Amino acid sequence: MLSRVAENLFWISRYVERAENLARVLNDAFHLELDAVGLHGGDSDVKGPRDQVLNVLAGQDRFELTWDPRESEGMLTNLTFDSTRSHSLLSMISRARENARATQDTLSPESWSQLNQLYLALTRSKSRKQFEASPYRFYDRVKRSCILFHALVDSTMPRNEAFYFLEVGRFIERIDMISRVLNVWFSAAGEGEKTAEHSLRLVYWTGLLRSCSAYEAYLKRYHERLDAESIVQYLVLDLDFPRSMRFCVGRCLESLRGITGGAGQRTGTEAERRLGRLESELRYADIHEVFARGLPNFLSGVQDTCAKIVEEMQRAYFLT
Repeated sequence: MLSRVAENLFWISRYVERAENLARVLNDAFHLELDAVGLHGGDSDVKGPRDQVLNVLAGQDRFELTWDPRESEGMLTNLTFDSTRSHSLLSMISRARENARATQDTLSPESWSQLNQLYLALTRSKSRKQFEASPYRFYDRVKRSCILFHALVDSTMPRNEAFYFLEVGRFIERIDMISRVLNVWFSAAGEGEKTAEHSLRLVYWTGLLRSCSAYEAYLKRYHERLDAESIVQYLVLDLDFPRSMRFCVGRCLESLRGITGGAGQRTGTEAERRLGRLESELRYADIHEVFARGLPNFLSGVQDTCAKIVEEMQRAYFLT
């Protein structure tokens, strides 16, 4: 496969996954904003879910230069439709579609059509009216459209190099986003503990789980027990939940092995070796060891590893 095609496929999947995660984070955070404001009495010095979105995107300073981040409506609109911002939903889907057009013959017709329809829907004038009428329904449609793209890839494409590059992009992005969301919301919940506001802390725990699409699944496993160790155990070390770090790392490793020729090979790329070490660390990690090490340090290490894996893939597959 041409390196240009491989890189395009990798980033198509990353952009679609990133757009889905942003839609979910925006939707859930702003629903929790009212609860948080009511609990901390409208104190503007106490950060709420809106601030956590900006922290996840690592762009709060840049956003403050162009509009008041306390104005939720303006922030939502810009993070959704502002094509000049790399973090906006429209920009992500636009770049995914541009890459897909350049590699259209490697995608199935169904997956290309779905991505194209999502882009056209976002650029229609009536989409803003739909957004203004109900942001919740608008973001839900975006999430479902992104999920449908990945489902069509999974159900209509043969298990060849094209499919595996799409899978690696999808799950490496999910690992990175889960680590960022977990780090930001965990810090916010810690602030709730300092203020001795049990209800506020529960708001943040709920926001964390919903931002990872894990709330209902978590409650089925742990019932009403919302505590730090159980939540981190589920989002980081659980083998079966499809948005846990361990699950995503396993899928990434399988896909990389599919690209290199299978798990039977003793040697592989540096990206595969780094991913294999991360998979082993998560497989044998104990939740108490994670907290003893320091959760922020642990999550920063995961993010650094993901960045290095992408760099190694660039060297091995994408450079001409």
